Amino acid sequence: MPSANKLQRWTDLLAALLRRSAAVDFDALRREVPAYADASRSRDALMRMFERDKDELRSLGVPIESVKDEEGNLSRYRLGSRQFYLPYLQLVADAGRPPRRPRGPGYQSLSVLAFEPEELDAIARAAHRVAKLGDAALAHEAMTALRKLGHDLPVPPVGGELVQLEQVADADALDRIADAVRRRKRIRFTYRSMHRDEESDREVEPYGLAFITGHWYLVGRDTDADARRQFRVSRIGDLEVNNTKAQTMDFSVPGDFELGAHARSRQAWELGDAEPEDVIVRFRIESGVTKPAMQLGEAVAGDAAARRFRVRRPDTFALWLLGFAGDASVVSPTTMSTRLLELAQATRARYPEVA
Repeated sequence: MPSANKLQRWTDLLAALLRRSAAVDFDALRREVPAYADASRSRDALMRMFERDKDELRSLGVPIESVKDEEGNLSRYRLGSRQFYLPYLQLVADAGRPPRRPRGPGYQSLSVLAFEPEELDAIARAAHRVAKLGDAALAHEAMTALRKLGHDLPVPPVGGELVQLEQVADADALDRIADAVRRRKRIRFTYRSMHRDEESDREVEPYGLAFITGHWYLVGRDTDADARRQFRVSRIGDLEVNNTKAQTMDFSVPGDFELGAHARSRQAWELGDAEPEDVIVRFRIESGVTKPAMQLGEAVAGDAAARRFRVRRPDTFALWLLGFAGDASVVSPTTMSTRLLELAQATRARYPEVA
């Protein structure tokens, strides 16, 4: 993992190159990359630092090109935008309309990839079939690909609804929360709970923002509960950032917290601000459907077919269990067994012709 200083240099270097369509020399880059203008180091030492950064970025796939100067020396550099950016995505029906491109050099030259509605439907069906093959990692990648397409296109999943980004009610909230995360400042807000559907005041130490299952979530420590929680941003209102001693951190993020790992490991029933409840489920057979499901839970000592799940949204978890058509049964608690039975009975009553 690169150090924070190196990541900052890489970011500054890429920003300097992206601002230009023409190739520039090292002296021009020094004026925009603070680390390359360090007066305490010689120009040769700074040039070697730049060369290492350039080579490391190239090894990661960043297309930094070396261009000859007037004397034929490869002393100028530019970023190949056609190789650096993905093409713009459009529907064929919209192909006559120019895509909404960001302003700046390099963007206007990018290509456009157009899809027929039938092609999007085929992609969605293929991704859902891959997700059902029984490999949890493969399923995750397939659905992640669909969500990425959904940023730009109305991708129809098998159920018929559109896979698109959630429209956050207060678009400014994300920027303000991100700033609080960066400065490590506590925030206060009102929150409408997903579990109880009631509004309450919260004070949170924000650890980060994560995009999970199609929604933005704030992850942090709820100071009143003294516990780690996640809050859907669209349910946050009356947001206030503690600006007392604006340049002083209010808290430190625990050393064992990693936002990426937290986001990857979250399932729909784990999201929310309610106290988690341990639910033990026994799977009847280990098949292509139940095997990846068992991988989502923790092993239970003495029962190879049982798994423990931490559930914050019981209704969502019951719906998930119902999909196993009897191949998953609740061991404990009894409240979850009752909830699953009631859900099964309600479903059967709704579709009497197939009961």
